[in-house]
Amino acid sequence: MKKLLFVLLSLLLLGAPVAAQESDADAGDDDAVQTEQATPPGKEKPAATIAAPGKAAKKAKPAKPEPRGPSILIDARSGEVLMEERAGEPFYPASLTKLMTSYIIFHKLRSGLLKPDQALVVSELAHSQEPSKIGVPTGKTVTVDFALQALLVYSANDMAYVLAEGADGSIAAFADEMNATARRLGLTASHFMNPNGLFDARHVSSARDLAVLAAVIINEFPEYQRYFVQQYLEVGKRRLPNRNILIRTMPEADGMKTGFVCASGFNLVASASRDGRRLIAVVMGMRNSAARAAAAKAMLNAGFDMPAAPRRKIADVNNLPQGAIVPVDMTGTVCRSKPPVTVQDGAELAGWAASFGTYDSADKAQMALRGRALSPAGLSAGGRAGIIQMPDGAGFLPVIWGLDQMQSVNVCSAYKLDGAHCDVLPAVLMDKIATIAKARKAAQATQAPIEQGSDGTQPNSPTRKLLKRRVGH
Repeated sequence: MKKLLFVLLSLLLLGAPVAAQESDADAGDDDAVQTEQATPPGKEKPAATIAAPGKAAKKAKPAKPEPRGPSILIDARSGEVLMEERAGEPFYPASLTKLMTSYIIFHKLRSGLLKPDQALVVSELAHSQEPSKIGVPTGKTVTVDFALQALLVYSANDMAYVLAEGADGSIAAFADEMNATARRLGLTASHFMNPNGLFDARHVSSARDLAVLAAVIINEFPEYQRYFVQQYLEVGKRRLPNRNILIRTMPEADGMKTGFVCASGFNLVASASRDGRRLIAVVMGMRNSAARAAAAKAMLNAGFDMPAAPRRKIADVNNLPQGAIVPVDMTGTVCRSKPPVTVQDGAELAGWAASFGTYDSADKAQMALRGRALSPAGLSAGGRAGIIQMPDGAGFLPVIWGLDQMQSVNVCSAYKLDGAHCDVLPAVLMDKIATIAKARKAAQATQAPIEQGSDGTQPNSPTRKLLKRRVGH
């Protein structure tokens, strides 16, 4: 505590730069393999490669088991559970969140609060969302119908914000409605912070909850099923494919939604129908889009082959209590080139904050944040959660920021009642960190660009000569 107070005092008097790092973007499908196609008739894939004469075939290495998170397979009509594994475990839903966003919008369309052809304005906040996105400029308008297509076909993060703001006026109000709807549906593992699923340590669900939500959408809103099986989204001259490759590779597939952030890995809620029976598979934490599609397809096919028998209902699958365990972080498996922890860009900090101590590494700070975030105090705090680095390099802080003074005091009081450490960070400190970060960005922007192909040193500098010797020039 004394160390933190000393650092805060030094910061207010002096000032130093903040390190920024890459953040998660819900665009994993852009980089993942999306070209899986059904094998054309008469062109079956070869089962093995024949070794050339005189050359011994290399001994095959045993395949590593595919990483796999929670999963469940249910009957969409009866709610019977055909198979499940860790289905009540908390996990990061990523863009599977958009099922809840669409469910709320479907209700507003049916009630007349929204119209399909109603124009919605794209705000700066919506436009600023990370990919996947459509990229409609700020101030332009889109219809509710177009935004839904973009949301459910292309998983557009900007359109999730457009719909949320158009429906409830603000993201905070829409998140409140998402959580109220989750409570009404009995989704006890789910807590939503935003309408698109971009990472927040407090934004969680479970395979069980997502299967329930998918079944509710299927049964309550058959008139909107077309959004889930639409093959492409036309945007000007662009033809954007549905991210759910199962609807192109499995004849029985008829929806629903993909999801990806680095922390979650590749998720999929998939439905399929055969002989009048519709099943829903949920797979989470897969290595890539092909793996999640293959896993869901295998589950669906196995389910269709199961004989009729008495089975438990999904209502009998229990979620773990919120905060009982921290969700698995898949970043090191699916985003190995990305730093395991995203340090918040200091230029974005604002308002008061609650901090859970100072740590000597971002990894330790991240562990502390994820442990604290899923407590009742963290879930109800609002604001934004993340890791910040002190400008003088004195450590990393797990924080919830963007609060007002009373909120930050109340959050820390609640944590302290539970015996947890918590410091209130005043707005003047957060503003100081932001000012330093912005100044550093401005200084970097004025530096002369390095020529393409240059190593960034002067032609005759010692560093340049050393580099030449090392590469043999």
